[in-house]
Amino acid sequence: MNSNLRMIVAGGGTGGHFFPAQAICKSLRSQGVKVKFMGSQYGIESNYYKNNTSEATLLNIRGLQRNHNLDSYVKNLFFPLRFVQSYLKSRKIINEFKPHVVIGTGGYSCGLPLLAAIHKGIKTVIQEQNSFPGMTTRKLGIKVNRVCIAFEDAKIYLKKNVILTGNPIREDIRLLDKVTAKKSYKFDPVMPVLAILGGSQGSVPFNHHFLNHFNQYVKSNIQILWQCGKKDFPKLKELNSHQHIHILPFTEKMDVFYSAADLIVSRAGALALSEMALLGKAMVLIPLPCSAGDHQNINAQTFLRTGGAVLVHQNLLASGALEQAIMDLIQNSKKITAMEENSKKIGIKDATEKIINVIMEIAKS
Repeated sequence: MNSNLRMIVAGGGTGGHFFPAQAICKSLRSQGVKVKFMGSQYGIESNYYKNNTSEATLLNIRGLQRNHNLDSYVKNLFFPLRFVQSYLKSRKIINEFKPHVVIGTGGYSCGLPLLAAIHKGIKTVIQEQNSFPGMTTRKLGIKVNRVCIAFEDAKIYLKKNVILTGNPIREDIRLLDKVTAKKSYKFDPVMPVLAILGGSQGSVPFNHHFLNHFNQYVKSNIQILWQCGKKDFPKLKELNSHQHIHILPFTEKMDVFYSAADLIVSRAGALALSEMALLGKAMVLIPLPCSAGDHQNINAQTFLRTGGAVLVHQNLLASGALEQAIMDLIQNSKKITAMEENSKKIGIKDATEKIINVIMEIAKS
């Protein structure tokens, strides 16, 4: 056990940065490390830590707004003040908690704790999820002790201290029997299942497109498993009356969802890609067009090059490119099998354990 060690894990804003941070926190605590989490009052983490506790501190910091409207301009005016306040609060927390290592998992909420730790000479580690590193990693990567990357392509943008570890994956993500998984959704186990995954909140463009095209798939004997998000579920739930469609707002049982799928249409968020790669799933990726630094497109390009995925850009949806790509794959089981094998090659097992080993090595060096 490592009960004498103290560490700060900072990261959030979005689930892509927050959930890796939580996986690292959980693993460190299981080894006896005293851990404090730091995030933002405005990120997804605020739903999990509504009040600051002994285990968490939420900073008054939010990312720069990229929209060109009055509300965004006003919010950006306060950024310098929030930056200074949050930096000083980060130093205060570090002075009080005296961490041996500060770990950042990306997003605007981890930059200031990392920066404060660097200025105080405390050891630091960054866990980067994407093929194209985020701004925090690009700016501070050269100054930290180690950067744990999820994809080999990230090395192109980082100069030193880099180690390939993969992304922390939830413990419940595992491949189940496909027939059993299909039957859990009342699907015919023989017919192919197309899974639609627009992220935990769903995707409005995905929902709009498939609402207008689902009949084309059903007529081709393709079953549809569709995570649409809570917002659009009320207007889409009537589709559940269809024999070959199962639509749900959200599911905690992602292992069943992935396992039932013969082909997955998905955004190209780093965590979902890492989960699907670990399970060896064939994918049609539609990157979010406005993702920061176009990182989803770069993530997708990684899987396209290695043969684990087909890429369709969102602006081509109206052209029928998605339907053509899906039909070509569904009708070619050998192609899907090859994609599954290529996808599995990118997946990294025991990523959380690898990251923790790096952190412990830095802490004890």
